[in-house]
Amino acid sequence: MNRSRRRTDPSKEIAHLEQRHQQLKEQVAEYEARLSLTPKEEVRLVRLKKEKLKTKDALHAIRH
Repeated sequence: MNRSRRRTDPSKEIAHLEQRHQQLKEQVAEYEARLSLTPKEEVRLVRLKKEKLKTKDALHAIRH
């Protein structure tokens, strides 16, 4: 079965990415506010930061 690719409305995609970026920013801040992190939490924090950066890069790519 061959599905055609649907193009997402750029304004909707930007809104979605902005919302996701804000969520990630808040999650990162929660981890960074802690006095200490377990090894698993440290890994989670690194992953959140990477995802946040990817989201920011995607926003930049759409806008420019």
